[in-house]
Amino acid sequence: MENIEFSQTKTGINVEGFPGAVKVIAIEGNMAKRLADLSLHNADLEFSNECLDAINIAPQQPLVIRESLWRSAIIHYFKCFGNGARFQLVAKKVYKGEPTEAMEVFDYFKGLRNKHMVHDENSYAQSIPGAILNNGSKSYSIEKIMCFTAFGSTLEQTNYSNLKLLVQKAQVWVVREFDILCGRLTAELEKQSYECLLARKEIKYRVPVVDDIGRKR
Repeated sequence: MENIEFSQTKTGINVEGFPGAVKVIAIEGNMAKRLADLSLHNADLEFSNECLDAINIAPQQPLVIRESLWRSAIIHYFKCFGNGARFQLVAKKVYKGEPTEAMEVFDYFKGLRNKHMVHDENSYAQSIPGAILNNGSKSYSIEKIMCFTAFGSTLEQTNYSNLKLLVQKAQVWVVREFDILCGRLTAELEKQSYECLLARKEIKYRVPVVDDIGRKR
């Protein structure tokens, strides 16, 4: 999998680094759909990895910067394993051959994401209501109604290292699958004549609009 640079022209999209190219033809079908999904998975995993790297150079204060990067890394990682418009990665396939601890760590972060960071269900977030009672020397007894609110800390070295490994191993799997699929698609296209290939439609990109927010692509 290579990072290919694109530029916008008056007539469409130009691919950089291929001076002999005349057209970027669109490919369709199940293999093409899977290839697109793998590319999006790789983008999310890359973003997650970059968030983790950024934690190391983020200031200790304010804490919200490091915590935001940490949560974003976890959430974007699990976008690849959740239900959506693209096929989901299967953890048992991605981490096949890895030590059994890999799936234990995966399940831990899955629970952290599902039960704490995205939904508030477990004890990692607690708010305990109480009333501050005075010493009885006043005309009233209750000084203040309050809540003791606390969040369990999950950004620590072991968790950081474990998530980093999960992300990197997943990205290796995705890139390998992408490259294999590219080879298969290339072989299929090469069976066609140059004239047939040249007659195919070019790829097109439509800029999303506000109405697309609630629509599944």
